[in-house]
Amino acid sequence: MYAPALMARLPAGTQLNGVFEVEAHIASGGMGEIYRGRAIETGDVVAIKVMRTDLADNAMALALFRKEASALHYIHHDAIVRYYIFSLDPGIGRHYLAMEFVDGRPLSEVIKSGALSFKDVCLLQERLASGLDAAHRHGIIHRDLSPDNILIADDDISRAKIIDFGIARSTRPDSSTIIGSGFAGKYNYVSPEQLGLFGGEVTAKSDIYSLGLLLFECLNGKPLDMGGSQLDVIEKRRVVPDLTPIDARFSPLIAQMLQPDPNDRPESMAAVAAWRPTAAADRIMSQVQNRLRRGGESKRRQLRMVAAAAGLVAIGGAALGYYLSYEPFGDAPAEVASPAPVLNPDNGSDARLAEEARRVAADNQARQRAELASQPAVSAKPADPQLAAPDRPSSDPTDRIRQYVNSYDGGECFFVAPVAVADGNTMLEGYGASAAPFSVLDYDFKRIHRFEATVGFHAVAAPQCAALNFTARLRNQRGTPPNLDISAGNLKSSGYVTGSVSGFGSGNIDLLMIDHEGIVQSLTSLLRGSGDTRTFTLNLRRADAGPPKLQLVMAVTTASTLAALQPASSATTEVGPADRVFPAALTEGVRTGQPVNVRIRSFNLEK
Repeated sequence: MYAPALMARLPAGTQLNGVFEVEAHIASGGMGEIYRGRAIETGDVVAIKVMRTDLADNAMALALFRKEASALHYIHHDAIVRYYIFSLDPGIGRHYLAMEFVDGRPLSEVIKSGALSFKDVCLLQERLASGLDAAHRHGIIHRDLSPDNILIADDDISRAKIIDFGIARSTRPDSSTIIGSGFAGKYNYVSPEQLGLFGGEVTAKSDIYSLGLLLFECLNGKPLDMGGSQLDVIEKRRVVPDLTPIDARFSPLIAQMLQPDPNDRPESMAAVAAWRPTAAADRIMSQVQNRLRRGGESKRRQLRMVAAAAGLVAIGGAALGYYLSYEPFGDAPAEVASPAPVLNPDNGSDARLAEEARRVAADNQARQRAELASQPAVSAKPADPQLAAPDRPSSDPTDRIRQYVNSYDGGECFFVAPVAVADGNTMLEGYGASAAPFSVLDYDFKRIHRFEATVGFHAVAAPQCAALNFTARLRNQRGTPPNLDISAGNLKSSGYVTGSVSGFGSGNIDLLMIDHEGIVQSLTSLLRGSGDTRTFTLNLRRADAGPPKLQLVMAVTTASTLAALQPASSATTEVGPADRVFPAALTEGVRTGQPVNVRIRSFNLEK
């Protein structure tokens, strides 16, 4: 959930660059307001996404907005909303993106009326996969496929449009990823690799997994439950879900799209688009009919029949199968007529045969789950006693939220702390190597507290992780962390950053900086003032080129000096690499029996 903001909706009649005119507000999104508008010269109807005012100076948000425009600029396909122009209007001082206007409903609204027909799902499968294949061929991965991001024009499935490429990632080697290769998108539809499994590399096959979940929902009328606790979420993505609720004719495709390992999924969206359920269904139905018709043969003639495993049919080649041994208990006539078909009124298929096909699929899926269950599972990290939740939750709602956040375990290289807490309105700030744990936190927080928190996330470099682990381990120490404030979020080569540390009483205070290479520098000598309020000024220069680098600043209060946090000599400020310094400091704190309290902040060092 995004923080409340003054989004200053544009009134009807507002003109943008003298090219477009706003007619009416349509919806609000995470990054912008959506309007219906028209091209002034031609009168053509357009959709206009205008960036939120509170994000105007946010470099990451602007980069995401620009990324959507860039993605749409290169993709030309009837299933993908068309791009017209991306520009900054000097009059309102806001960026906007003008696109094709689609008069229709989100697929999520259509599904609320019930499952789609077999024919409509076939149309949707081919159309969406074909459009996404066009995106993938231009090096663009959507990463946010869900029914909310599919618009159905005039309630005509054959005119479905894919929208919202705002978090799309380029696969081109020379293109940076705006928000990392980890999680992005709606939580229930993300692939295993978006949560860090199977190497955590997000590729075009991640979209294939998400599309598989979307098609399942269309066939079933409701989504698969892919949520739960952090461990549940991971475990649900280690196996192919139960596909028995959906039409068995689609099981071969969905089963392969939802393979946990990306290498086991279809080779491309082109393969998904080319898949035809009728051919696969015919093979299955033929084999099932033979099974039913030949079931009455003599016990002296043992039948071994290869039946297509409906949940495991390979898209590009031969099907996997199993042998069915049948030996009746008594003699029977040589030929037994097949029972009369039981027709499905919706599509004319033999419901009896379809049910038998479901059993074939279920048998194979059960065997597959058993095989996967026999593999080593991802075990939950043992709870750290220092991170355990209080035995008796507070009766005060805000205290309960603080207790929950301060005891939340997001795993290695993860730290989160409450910034502002109120019942129904909470802001959290976190640091981590991946956005995935924060997406899980966002889901869990809403599930437990019944409202969404605003979660801010700073991506750290791997060498800085030891500092986060140290901070997380010390969250629930006796005492109160000091206050640490920094004047700016960015430090340019010609600028300064000032800050202050306060609220540490008469104890010892150490001020540290952990740079993007994981080197710990002592800034304690820069502290000025007396008592428990000190100020400092940083003037750093960066020699290398490239994007901004996140720097961590840490205030550590102790009863007495920790030798592990001191520079090697008075001639240097360097303490050492974070992965050596912080484990040693933690050990020293435990050995001396003194509480260690930590506050962490950050800024970006720019060239």
